[in-house]
Amino acid sequence: MAARDFYDSELVVATYDLLTEQGNPQINGDRAFYLDCAARHGGPVLELGVGTGRVAWALAEAGYSVVGLDRSAGMLRAAERKGAALPAATRARVQLTQADIADFDLDQRFPLALITFSTFQHLAAAEAQRACLASVHRHLQAGGRLVLDLFDPLLDACVPGAPSPNPDRQAIDPSSGDLLRRRSIRRVNDPSSQSFLETFRLERFDPSGRLLAQADATHHLRWATRQELRYLFELCGFEVEAEFGDFQRGAPAYGRRQIWIVRAL
Repeated sequence: MAARDFYDSELVVATYDLLTEQGNPQINGDRAFYLDCAARHGGPVLELGVGTGRVAWALAEAGYSVVGLDRSAGMLRAAERKGAALPAATRARVQLTQADIADFDLDQRFPLALITFSTFQHLAAAEAQRACLASVHRHLQAGGRLVLDLFDPLLDACVPGAPSPNPDRQAIDPSSGDLLRRRSIRRVNDPSSQSFLETFRLERFDPSGRLLAQADATHHLRWATRQELRYLFELCGFEVEAEFGDFQRGAPAYGRRQIWIVRAL
């Protein structure tokens, strides 16, 4: 079975929210955190890697206008379907656009931009990460803030041959009772580029245990240390305003989330 690019897989898109949200400690409290950022800094909000709109629609329901960018047409369609169930006034606050987050051009400037849940690390080359930050900087108002959520690399999981640190995940689809399962089946680490290729197998089973669908999907991510990120922000015209290890504003710590609030100079 040939693996597809992660966000081009129909099964990834169809199961993303359930497998992301159910029992996932990495994102505990993230929407409340982003809502607090919007309350502090105002809107409209620019979200890069908007995905299924998990964060964008929460912001819209709270009254903020959001421009959401994503390169995946499938994820944007999922976001549109999610928005279709919301009131017209809420739907009108969200504009979804297919775009490369490393190179985009909007006729608008924002007081706040978000790059949520490791999206920044899907830019697998350092040059692409710098290009993304440069694009964000062009679209922020003077003194505007960028909030990023990244994983802090577990270095023993980054050497060649190391097993994946990502646990198997499963969830029940409440609409059908189907069991959804995702597990890592291959990971290739490249310390020279600080990146890895990881292939996941996604499966859907009916309540009797019969396999209904299966797909393999691969993503390519680049890790970065906290000190490297500080230099990168400085290089791209930002200063660090705050850094946390979780969405409860806990102190930074090895192996926890890297949650940054940086200000455009």
